[in-house]
Amino acid sequence: MVLSAPSMPQVCHRLHELLGLLNTRLPLFSPAELAAFPGPGKWSRKQILGHLIDSAANNHQRFMLALTTPEPLVLTPYDQDAWVRCADYQHTLPADLLSLWTTYNRQLIRLIEQIPLTAHAHRCTYGNGYEVTLRWLIEDYAVHLEHHVQQILGRTPQ
Repeated sequence: MVLSAPSMPQVCHRLHELLGLLNTRLPLFSPAELAAFPGPGKWSRKQILGHLIDSAANNHQRFMLALTTPEPLVLTPYDQDAWVRCADYQHTLPADLLSLWTTYNRQLIRLIEQIPLTAHAHRCTYGNGYEVTLRWLIEDYAVHLEHHVQQILGRTPQ
């Protein structure tokens, strides 16, 4: 059986679901649970949420550049650990993190919903030569977000 890729409305629907899920469940965690490190070199729940803010920012830029620059877009990586450390998410109020993450993702959903079908094939290239499309970047963003939301909720290993 061949599984088809999700449509953009399906991706946006899932992003909306994840926003609702985390906005409902995150406030149920105690401050200690949100700040606890699950192990050496692992991020706390607050840091994971901060990482998701960084991911939203980076992917917003990628989506916009894919829509506004000639092909192929060269994707620039970022040092995720350094970003989390520099932003000091560990010492940020959870409500502030959740609010920023939610607002940023609502904007990304609005952007994704209006991307023309013809732009989904825009080529994007990683530094190692691996090529993907804008559609793939959007789908990968949703999968990445889902993975980390599940980590925050304690449903997958950290």
